[in-house]
Amino acid sequence: MKNTIKKIIFTLTILILGLGVYFGYSFFQKSKTLIKTNGGDVTNIDRNRTPFQTRVSTSTNVETFANEEVVENPTETASEKPRLIQLWNEPVSGFDFVYKDIEVISTSTNKSTSTKDIVKDIKNKKILKNQEYIYFWDRKTGHIYENIASTTDIVKISNYTSPGAEEVFFADSSSLIIRTLANDNETISTAYMKLIKEFSSSTIYKAEVKNINIDANNISFLGSIKKIFYFINKSGGGVVSNIDGVVRINTINTTISEWLSQYVNKTVVALTTKPSAYFKGYLFTLNPDGNSKNTYILGEKYGFNTLMSPDGKKVIYNEILNNTLETFIYDIKAKNSTYLNQATIVDKCVWGSDSKIIYCGIPQRLEQAPYPDAWYKNNISFGDNIWSIDAETGGFRLIVSLQDQVIVPIDIYKMNISSTNKYLLFQDKETLTLWKYDL
Repeated sequence: MKNTIKKIIFTLTILILGLGVYFGYSFFQKSKTLIKTNGGDVTNIDRNRTPFQTRVSTSTNVETFANEEVVENPTETASEKPRLIQLWNEPVSGFDFVYKDIEVISTSTNKSTSTKDIVKDIKNKKILKNQEYIYFWDRKTGHIYENIASTTDIVKISNYTSPGAEEVFFADSSSLIIRTLANDNETISTAYMKLIKEFSSSTIYKAEVKNINIDANNISFLGSIKKIFYFINKSGGGVVSNIDGVVRINTINTTISEWLSQYVNKTVVALTTKPSAYFKGYLFTLNPDGNSKNTYILGEKYGFNTLMSPDGKKVIYNEILNNTLETFIYDIKAKNSTYLNQATIVDKCVWGSDSKIIYCGIPQRLEQAPYPDAWYKNNISFGDNIWSIDAETGGFRLIVSLQDQVIVPIDIYKMNISSTNKYLLFQDKETLTLWKYDL
């Protein structure tokens, strides 16, 4: 009997060791599909795949607010601050970073705990200058919420109700632009909103709304100078307007009104013909003061879409080559392009404030399709990871593998970055929910 038991134990031991060797070898073979270069930058052998594509979501470093729960690991401690959070799990019409002062009141009483000393100490106020806030507009209700970027706290600041706004642009903590589609599904109305406190102690602002007569399908907004650029429908004239619509300057006359504009900085507006895989596109720039002609930058490219750096010196762009979407960075002064070995739609990208780094949502798999048309029409969607791109060298670095963070893939849309380069904001194109990532 003893000999029989020994034989069984010996057989099981050999079997377990054999399985361990088999699975260890299989993992080693899979790991050889990744190549690390340039001190940790990651690239991949297959042009249509990004690293981690086949990995199963296991990380729990994500937190969600409102009703939906994404965190699966109940053992995560409260002290572990998640870097990725779903800031709002309902559709959002607009969002941005705003900067304002915070008044901090100290209530420490040192050694004494008497009421008299507490009252004295409450008078000790400290002002924290230019703190980063996130403002966003709930699409369902039209209510405005704020979030101190360094926290997870969300506070409603306006009960103004205007459901269904298509676009909202925040200039600062008290002024914004609202774009709404009329019942005919064609006419777009634009309004300027001012948020006002009724009393100094108020936590909810009242809203003063003024309609602005802007006959334009698309506008671009530069919050730092509170100005709007747009092309007038049909006539094609380019106009720069103050946020309240009072002062307007005609900057360019053209018979083409189908442009996408980007208010790059106070001296540069970038103009790109609407991108399509079926037509060639072009990029021009102009000075919004109305005193200079437009300048041709780049063009004659199919599927052509652009995003210019804040300093106006570089452009990340898309082009269809051999029926495949490609992505490049163009140096305007040197007049040359850097090929990027991973492609994405530039609508998924944002430049850092120093114009040196680009952050992009890059699809785990980019199938052949007529881009960007197929994506705009919702005929195709992606599951993205976030990468940074060195604008000088074209080198990539993985910032966060979203597929390892969330259960449902995120198709990144309208990415934004804080002026301090500390935080990323973006929406999921499918749900229009709002996400924040702490860089």
